[in-house]
Parts: sequence; structure tokens; C-alpha cells
Amino acid sequence: MIINFSIVMKKMSLFFFLLFAAGISFCQGWTQTQLDSANTAKGSDNLTTVEKEAIQYINLARLYPQLFVSNELENYTGPSRYGDYLKNSSYKKSLIREMSVMKPVGALMYDKAMYELATCFAGEIGKAGLVTHKRKKCPYGYMAECCSFGMDTGKDIAMQWLIDDKSPGLGHRINCLNKEYSLVGIAVQDHKVYSKCAVADMK
Repeated sequence: MIINFSIVMKKMSLFFFLLFAAGISFCQGWTQTQLDSANTAKGSDNLTTVEKEAIQYINLARLYPQLFVSNELENYTGPSRYGDYLKNSSYKKSLIREMSVMKPVGALMYDKAMYELATCFAGEIGKAGLVTHKRKKCPYGYMAECCSFGMDTGKDIAMQWLIDDKSPGLGHRINCLNKEYSLVGIAVQDHKVYSKCAVADMK
């Protein structure tokens, strides 16, 4: 059997070109400037990649609400391990309606004091396996708080709060998009029951 290596190489080159082009297309939803403007915790050494990513996604929603709908929200159905539970969610639909007419608000800036409050409480409820906002030993000092359970990526944490599925009061969504808040700290810890928990404290 005679193999024409010239043809094989051309086909391989075409394959990798198409793969690369597809990757570029996927990334074109956000410009690097937009991503950087939302990544207010980028230079903070004490945060994990997941914690920084959660802040960045919330800020993308605050800064570019209409783009966030098309780039992130419309095709989001939740983490694959939970199934497509958000595919027909009325809460997701209401968020799309809200953000489609929403005016941009300022980005939340990373704040070390808020981060320390969030870290203490995430550790407290994580070790105890609790789902609550009531603190036992951890201090208060924030104006708004969000708690997430069972999510282990920054995007999924932010989406859980923004969509606020099955939460009639939409408290997490209101907190995340509230123009009155300018500071945030987000901490992710292990949780005894739900594997992971995240806490965002805002001011």
C-alpha cells in the first residue's frame, strides 16, 4: 500500500486550520478589553481561579447585559452532570427579559475585607454541611450576601445566582445586579453535603 504523505499532510493541515478557526469563532463573543474590564480580581494572589472567574462573570453581566444574554445566557442549561434542568426554566427566561432592557451598572471591585467575611462563612457552613445565611462564629459587615451550593466553576456559581432558579424572591439576582453595590469578595470551600459551596459578600 502506497501512502501519499503530501495528501495526508494537506488534510491534516486543513483539519487543524478548521479546528483553530472554530476556536477563534467561539472566543469572539467577548473582546479581550471586555474580559479585562470585568476581571477586577485578576491581580489578587489569595483568590483561586474559580473565585476570580465567578467575579468576572458577574461583572460581565453588570457591564454588558445585552451581550451577556447572547454570549452566555441564551444557550446555558446548567452543568451537564445535573442534566438540562435550565433549558425551559421560567427563571432563565425572566432573566433574559430583564437583562435585554437593563442599563449597564459598574463592575464590582474585589475587596479583601469582603473576601475574608465570605471565606469565614463558606468554611463555617461547608464543614457543618449547612444551607443557611445565619452565622454562628463568623462576623457580619456586608450589605448583601449570596450562597451557592453544588457548583464548582466560576461560571456555574455566577449563573446559579443570576438565574436564581426556584427562588421566587430573586434575592441572589437582585444582589448581583444591584447598582448600589461596588465591592465584592467571593470564597469557595468544600461542603459536607453538596461537595462545594460559594459565598459572595457585597457592599
